[in-house]
Amino acid sequence: MTNSPNPPEMTPAQTLLSGTGNLFKRGLKISHLRMIVAMEETGQISLAAAMLKTSQPAASRLLSEMEDMLGTRLCERGARGVEMTNAGRALAQRARTMLIEMREAEREIEDIKNGGGTVFIGAVTAAAVDLVVPVVRDIQSRNARFEAQVAIGPSHILIKSLLAGEYDFVIGRVPQDIDPRLFNIWQIRSEKIRLLVRKGHPLLAHNPVSLAQLARYEWILPPPGNLMRRTIEDIFIAQNLPLPHSGLNTASLLVTLAAIMESDAIAPMAEEVTSLLARGGAITEMPLTEAIEIKPYSLLTAAGHRLSPSAQMISDHILARIEGNKQARVTTDH
Repeated sequence: MTNSPNPPEMTPAQTLLSGTGNLFKRGLKISHLRMIVAMEETGQISLAAAMLKTSQPAASRLLSEMEDMLGTRLCERGARGVEMTNAGRALAQRARTMLIEMREAEREIEDIKNGGGTVFIGAVTAAAVDLVVPVVRDIQSRNARFEAQVAIGPSHILIKSLLAGEYDFVIGRVPQDIDPRLFNIWQIRSEKIRLLVRKGHPLLAHNPVSLAQLARYEWILPPPGNLMRRTIEDIFIAQNLPLPHSGLNTASLLVTLAAIMESDAIAPMAEEVTSLLARGGAITEMPLTEAIEIKPYSLLTAAGHRLSPSAQMISDHILARIEGNKQARVTTDH
């Protein structure tokens, strides 16, 4: 009996293209992917239809087509809208990833054609000042076609936008209510906090200043729930001091500067920002008897998402800058 030769092993591409149960062979379209993402986002067929600029009957038909293809319910309809099933949530997550990757492919091809690249970055203020701006400027000095869109904001907003595919990467912190497994995380460093006041502030005559002295003055703090605010409040609580009174709560740097220039208010700022602003002479840093630090921020990318060449270049330069700063500090310490 003659043994038949073993069939040649399939390449990864052949395996992918010939796989059984391919949803695209069953009729899955881009419109279906967009619909399931919109459904998960809005929780209502009518709102999902409006988001996609289509009619409600057309949206319902897309949902029914997907359920027929998969042989399972993707959502349960109720009086207040729809509740995604486990299958619906799983498909929505995969669909979101596919749509992001397709958008990234288009962007990457345009970058290759134009010889440049645009990178979308979200960052907390300190990281933007100390890391993002110097790296972007350095790369732009060597490639005039390179562009960077940089957004500053609190971590919880930046992270949600990262998961929605609006940023290539974010430098911030993973909020407690979000699963860290959704990200690739490179921890950077803790954030040192300084206090900013106007030149001529009464407390500047005392050097350094204690928390007990600070407690008697008005503060300009970020909104409740902000990590910097919680850190400041925890320090006062630990020393059995009354919490700082903040009649003005704002995350706006411009509003904060305007307020402290016209009053004896005290505003906490990241060290990097304080050093930059104090150069002008109208405002200065309040010397403290003890250091204030916030837990470390990190460079974050969405798990399973491959960065474009331009975004990868920026990310690599930022991480190299961090490593260089660490080595410089070690050399100085010794």
